[in-house]
Amino acid sequence: MAFVDGQRLVRLPGWRMLLIVVVVAVLYAAREVLIPLALAILFSFLLWPAVRRLERIGVPRKAGTVIVIVLSVALVAGIASFAGNQAVSLAGKLPEYRENIVRKLEALRTPPKGSLGKAAQAIKEIEQEVKPGAKEGAPRPERPAPSASAVPTTALQLIGKLGVSLLGLLASVIAVVVLTALMLLQRDDLRDRLVRLVGEAHVHVTTQAMEDAGQRVSRYLLMQLLVNACYGVPLATALHFIGLPNALLFGLLATVLRFVPYLGAAIAASLPILLSFAISEGWETIAWTVGCIATLEFLTAYVVEPWLYGESTGLSPLAIVCAAIFWTWLWGPIGLLLATPLTVCLAVVGRHLPQLGFFHVLLGVEPVLPAPMRLYQRLVAMEYEEALELAEAHSRERGPLALCDELMLPALLIAKRDRLRSSLDERHEAFVFGGLRRIVEESEPGLDPQPPARREETIAIVPARDESDYIAALILARAAENERYGARVLPCERLAAEQLEDLAANEDRGICISAVPPSAAANAAYLCKRLRRRLPNAKILVALWHANTNVEALKRRLREAGADEVVTRLPEALERIRLIVPQAAR
Repeated sequence: MAFVDGQRLVRLPGWRMLLIVVVVAVLYAAREVLIPLALAILFSFLLWPAVRRLERIGVPRKAGTVIVIVLSVALVAGIASFAGNQAVSLAGKLPEYRENIVRKLEALRTPPKGSLGKAAQAIKEIEQEVKPGAKEGAPRPERPAPSASAVPTTALQLIGKLGVSLLGLLASVIAVVVLTALMLLQRDDLRDRLVRLVGEAHVHVTTQAMEDAGQRVSRYLLMQLLVNACYGVPLATALHFIGLPNALLFGLLATVLRFVPYLGAAIAASLPILLSFAISEGWETIAWTVGCIATLEFLTAYVVEPWLYGESTGLSPLAIVCAAIFWTWLWGPIGLLLATPLTVCLAVVGRHLPQLGFFHVLLGVEPVLPAPMRLYQRLVAMEYEEALELAEAHSRERGPLALCDELMLPALLIAKRDRLRSSLDERHEAFVFGGLRRIVEESEPGLDPQPPARREETIAIVPARDESDYIAALILARAAENERYGARVLPCERLAAEQLEDLAANEDRGICISAVPPSAAANAAYLCKRLRRRLPNAKILVALWHANTNVEALKRRLREAGADEVVTRLPEALERIRLIVPQAAR
């Protein structure tokens, strides 16, 4: 998985912040033009697979576009006509349920019996006492006389306003349909012009970004349609058997409204509940309706959506919520509908263009920090439990060896780098290195349930200089023990002469020097020279952990100082130990 390096993120100087403000202002001022354009782009993403499929079976693009547009308009018109007829039919039945509504409202207003009911009645009486004008004889406030300048609105004026609104809506619909058709017809030409506009030097990046955005938006719309259908069809069926009239209307509304993030689902759920409240004699129908909707919401959220969605949009849940708020503020209800597709496009652009990488960081779902950096950040924040959980999760997912080599050692390198830069004060430094040491000691060893007997061969691990070298030595010792080798780690507080005396007294023949870059090669070379003079027959392995600068020159220098082998990774060190220790034992 590729990670975004935080040090390479684009910084936002004043002129870029000003540019963002100007872009937002233009989006708001030109919303009457941009909203139909955005809707047309969205519909072109949705309809393009159908046009492409017709084109593959031999239908010309023009004919395929006309067929798809006509069928889509007819489908939308049919659904709207059906929904309108159902709504009119339901509106005609509502007066029949007036008595039920009044009776239930009275039941809700009537205080319950018992102590709670008495308390509610007492509060109601107190409100009546303190309400102005409640006492007898108190003058009632006079209603203001209607102003002479107020002119009543005539029916003709209302019809005129309604006609203007309908004409504006019709013009917007026609504009969206025409723009969608043109985008489907000239898709290749528009793509080429966009590539030329960005620049011929960025053909690959632009093409990749457009394909990525198109696939994500199309997949999102298709998956959203499937999810909504999996909700709307069972809802209509269940409401029909419960006994609610016009059940198909509510299933259709649920399928359509759930395209609107968050708000649409709430409206779709509340409508049948309100109708059940109006038509039922008792409370049983309401209970069945609420239970049905709650069950469907649970199954949709925890079964259907994870199964169909996955991470199809590539957006984090927080980004989707913030985007919904922003686009609703900018463009109103249409902005709420377009929030997810527009934000997907921004995240894709940020993923492929480094200059806009902050969009990918803020909106994307992928981790923006490598696992070692996350572990180090938890320790700097002095959150040891979270750091331990991260290490245990990595061990479960990748194994104990990967925990040491991919997580612990790189985090140790970051900590040492920051200590040399004086980025850590004494308190944080002690907590970070102490936390890393505790994680090594408390992590699961990962041994087999019935391990074979440990071999007698033992390797001595010598820290090159400081605590970071010592913690790396503990990591190597833990890994060596998992390989059934005995390992002992010398303390880092000792002087080099004291370490040599210890090694000579124990007659160690397999020795590993643990050195954590940066500024570790010189100390390791110094130890190698002294070890070679004192123990000429010893097999010396130098582990220069995760070194990535002048590696070959460092290896050559250490071999000249007396090292038999030089490694940089933990698996490589274990492989050399398998070869060195048996030779040293002879």
